[in-house]
Amino acid sequence: MALALCALALAACDAISPSSAPTVVPTRTLIPPTATPTPPPVAATPTPTDLPSPATLAAATAVAERLSPVLAMIDLTTRDLTAQGVALDDVRLLSVDGFTWPETSWGCGAGEPGAAAGRRPGYRIVYSAGDRFYIYHTDLEGAFALCDDAAWLTREGAPILVDPIAEEMVALCRADAARRTGLDASAIRLASVVTVIWPDDSVGCPQPDIQYEPHETPGFRVVLQAGDQALIYHTSARHVVLCPPDQAILPGLIRQALATPIPQSSE
Repeated sequence: MALALCALALAACDAISPSSAPTVVPTRTLIPPTATPTPPPVAATPTPTDLPSPATLAAATAVAERLSPVLAMIDLTTRDLTAQGVALDDVRLLSVDGFTWPETSWGCGAGEPGAAAGRRPGYRIVYSAGDRFYIYHTDLEGAFALCDDAAWLTREGAPILVDPIAEEMVALCRADAARRTGLDASAIRLASVVTVIWPDDSVGCPQPDIQYEPHETPGFRVVLQAGDQALIYHTSARHVVLCPPDQAILPGLIRQALATPIPQSSE
């Protein structure tokens, strides 16, 4: 299954339209277990080009214990998608981020008051299937809501990497950002990671006078924050490219999910 969900891949398609009110899924019980010319790509050690599907996440024993609450919520929400008639083979996991939600609204909808009655920590888990986003806001223990939020990518949380390929590519991006900025890599904050299916190996950042053969290229869009500077990288599963927003060519869903070129903090 090419890049079906994890660590985070996008097909080029249209974003969902926000509804007049958020759709809240009933609570579920947890089942125990600065534009500059783009430089040459930064090469990585070759890795598999097919990223894991939802069904293979739980089998990744190296991450299962560390990510068990996240994996449990991924399992519950993918079950909810299939219960709605969405074919699991069509589903891609785009991103997982940590958030703390208002108790009364789950963070669904715009214009929420800053002071909510209560707060609950959890995750935002974003999937795509066909021409739609499916955006779940969850707690840590098995409850979740399905929200309409077409501009979800502008709300910045704490990215959670559930795929070792994503971890490797983020590490390469961070090392390149450290070299460019002179900062220690540990001082560079990961702001966003989204899985993308690029239409060719330009990874959405084509260079002048270069012809690219059209073929699906799994990878990521990574945003790093180095002090006041945001650095946006496009990657495959083998290389990373610094890609200023004015040079980026993004697939439809990602392009429409970005109300601004760089995600803004939700705080």
